[in-house]
Amino acid sequence: MPSFDGFSDPVYDAASEIPISEMNADECDAEKLRIRDRMDLIEALIAANFEAGMDPNCDATIALKQRHANLRLRFHEVNIQMDILDEQDRTMAAENRRKRSPSWGRSSQSPPAPRAPHPSPQR
Repeated sequence: MPSFDGFSDPVYDAASEIPISEMNADECDAEKLRIRDRMDLIEALIAANFEAGMDPNCDATIALKQRHANLRLRFHEVNIQMDILDEQDRTMAAENRRKRSPSWGRSSQSPPAPRAPHPSPQR
């Protein structure tokens, strides 16, 4: 029998209250997990409806497939945000390494600092 419980309601697909562009890595991971769970549920609903003899081209199935497609697009958007965050992390790490480098702040053309001569051992 087809499932028409509350979990099949598109309201439950509503996006996180945080815009994707403002999510940090942990929030992106949580959002991806939530989306994947919703996609799995929708796939199960489509299969259950088909097994129950529901027409695969009926409005309910088409709506479920559209919700699945929307979630897949959102999943892709979250992946893009994660790529942006990864690039920011790499840039920051490279900048931090550059700042810790002993040559930071010196021109590569500057002469080395003068050194005191080593006294030779006298015998």
